[in-house]
Amino acid sequence: MLPEEIQKSGVIKLATDAHYPPCEIFAEDNKTMIGYEPDTWNAIAKKLGVTIEPTSIAFDGLLPGVVSGRYDVAMECMSDNAKREEQVIFVNNAYAITAVFTLESNDTITSDPKTLCGLTIAIPKGFDVAGIVETKLTPHCEKNDLPAVTMNEYPSSDATLLALYSGRADFVITDYAAIEEMRKSAPKPIRVVANPLLPKLYLGMIVNKDNMQLAEALLAGLKGVHEDGAYDKIMDNWGLSDLKLDEPGINLFTNNPLPEPQP
Repeated sequence: MLPEEIQKSGVIKLATDAHYPPCEIFAEDNKTMIGYEPDTWNAIAKKLGVTIEPTSIAFDGLLPGVVSGRYDVAMECMSDNAKREEQVIFVNNAYAITAVFTLESNDTITSDPKTLCGLTIAIPKGFDVAGIVETKLTPHCEKNDLPAVTMNEYPSSDATLLALYSGRADFVITDYAAIEEMRKSAPKPIRVVANPLLPKLYLGMIVNKDNMQLAEALLAGLKGVHEDGAYDKIMDNWGLSDLKLDEPGINLFTNNPLPEPQP
């Protein structure tokens, strides 16, 4: 089932960026990774009879690290899209629901997408938020003869939040699942604004495009985690019941497209 090299070593080298709860974050010992994804990858590893060896790196290094072969797998709440599927294989394990996050004091942003036009968004490097702005928000602004959203890129998710708190950005777009953790650490009150243009996404772990054998093994392990009830327990434990993907699969962005959002 597993590639011969991994069978011999008994280890899967996994890359992540452990600064994005509830996906993953370092525990108080600053060594142990906790989150629903570590729980998931460890449950899969148990099914496959191997050990996961996780390494935390910058998010924008995850995909190149898998493409180059430095890592066998990467997992960090990475959304599946056409551009990424050209470079890697996705083994999809959950959904993501995105939302607009802004300061509570900002009352100009509403659920009407037009209220984002002309504002500034902070975007973490390597995330596909830029694609959402370019394909969803900007065309909507142009259609309504309004100025486009200005995108400022930052090196990490934490840096985008600092930009929001300091007033250098009007809003960010991120996973709705992150709101409770964000509120705990936010120096200023924040609020979540639903937006009909923001898509529901597939999330997944990524594997080198030439390693379908590993992708299929991970999928088999993930299905086993579903069948024994561990998947439901993990998602429920992290308060992510709404993001459960009942039928995990490979490259679901292409193989089972989600409906396009409508304004």
